[in-house]
Amino acid sequence: MRRNTVRSAALLGSLVLCLTAVACSGESATEQKSGGGGGGGDGKVTISHWQHQSDARAKLVEGFVDSYDDANIDFQSIPYESYFQKLGAALEAGNGPCVFQLPANILQEFYGRGELAPVPDSIMSAADIESAFTPASIRLLKIEGQYYALPTDVQTMMLFYNDDLFKEAGLDPTQDFATWDDLVEAAKKLTKTSGDKMTQAGMDLSASPYQLFYAAPTLAYPDGLVNDQTGDVQYDSEPGQQAWERITSLITEDHVDDPEFLAEQSKFGLGKAGMTFKEFTFDGVYKLTAPDVHFSVHPAPPVTDDAAAPVASTSWSYAVSADCDDKDAAWKWVAYLTSEDAQRKWIEGGGELPSRTALLTDESLQDDPNVAAGFAALAEAEPYDSNGWDDAYAVQQKIWDEIVLNGTDVATAVEQGADAERDLYRSKGLLE
Repeated sequence: MRRNTVRSAALLGSLVLCLTAVACSGESATEQKSGGGGGGGDGKVTISHWQHQSDARAKLVEGFVDSYDDANIDFQSIPYESYFQKLGAALEAGNGPCVFQLPANILQEFYGRGELAPVPDSIMSAADIESAFTPASIRLLKIEGQYYALPTDVQTMMLFYNDDLFKEAGLDPTQDFATWDDLVEAAKKLTKTSGDKMTQAGMDLSASPYQLFYAAPTLAYPDGLVNDQTGDVQYDSEPGQQAWERITSLITEDHVDDPEFLAEQSKFGLGKAGMTFKEFTFDGVYKLTAPDVHFSVHPAPPVTDDAAAPVASTSWSYAVSADCDDKDAAWKWVAYLTSEDAQRKWIEGGGELPSRTALLTDESLQDDPNVAAGFAALAEAEPYDSNGWDDAYAVQQKIWDEIVLNGTDVATAVEQGADAERDLYRSKGLLE
């Protein structure tokens, strides 16, 4: 997908904070009170908190703000397109926010620049964190023996079925696919053409393939897309090559989608695709934007022959600046936002999966079978662990485009992409 375009749809369903009336007012990041930990007129400490913009859950989060008595929260909701640039510049200048939101897999960049404060034992010890949260949600938050963030906005990559189209094609929408071949054959049955024109895609993926190329190479290896020992990408070796071959073949050989068919539109949301592969948050997105599409959520079958884990996940995190004047107060606010009670409200509001282990067995939260599928997937999830975000996405999207649009052979495109991602890591000081 074009990240900034389709990501806006994902953010509609994800429970990102819009914490105060000021946060939704459009006030620029540079207009906020710099630093953090200053006192308010009521004698309470003021904690600055930055996050990328999404007002979809403003009413839900107002309850958190209203019920929090230990500090005043000076929140800034910053457009996604400028969020990382403004955050990076502010932290480098020493006047950034106390609390800020980061994708878990780029936390190490900020740690390397000395911009993060560790979670103090007074808030949660390492043992407490590992007991309280799911392994996938915290694996990337521990650096050199210490945790530097707490998890939020956990998503698993899931397969969505259009149940009506499945039945029409003679397929059972209640069944998970056992193998990749099973998925491919079903996608072919769901594909419709008129002459040489596609009229229904078996799988909606051309406009947003990143979920596939995040998940498949990540799940191909026991330690994910990046080697834990060397810090090097490994998807240009087997079985990563097999993962890229199979996911791109959905278009180049199996023809279950066409980049020109309803280009840049949500074919699944329009009822013009039998399947799609998305973050779990799209369960909420489709319920809001495509109420006439009857769909179900399932784990995808393994792409490679010997996949190391069944489901890939992504998550964001809340970190505290090393320059924050009152780190304890900042971490106390983060702990509040990631508490079991708070997560229960996030889940009930829709769109987010829990990172708290205790909630995974709470059947009262899983009356919806789609939600139950999302919960079940968390137990064995493996986090997408590229040491980059939009920059790494651009590298991996180019691999996809070279194969699917330009006809480059898989091995060449993947090798060139892996080398480009290595260069990216070196530019960040993350790889020798």
